[in-house]
Amino acid sequence: MTYTCPFAQRVWWITKNFKGLQDKIKLVPLNLQNRHAWYKEKVYPANKVPSLEHNGKVMGESIDLIKYVDTNFEGPSLLPNVTSLQLFTALTQCRFLNSDRR
Repeated sequence: MTYTCPFAQRVWWITKNFKGLQDKIKLVPLNLQNRHAWYKEKVYPANKVPSLEHNGKVMGESIDLIKYVDTNFEGPSLLPNVTSLQLFTALTQCRFLNSDRR
């Protein structure tokens, strides 16, 4: 985790405040301007932050991590279910189509 990277902060903030996983996820502070070689070699070959290692699998990209945490850890859902998303899309399209008729 880097304290200056908004992508890493987003993942940590969401997993801590919405999923309540602060005791299950270990943060490893990194200096983005001077990353240790071990990070790229042993943790995340893409050498980007944030990254997550879980069950022997290492992954990155903040949105992918949020989806992974949502699916694989207990706690309230972070993403809308398909039904809610479909309803939102339908309502948005109806509002847009009705606005053209004025």
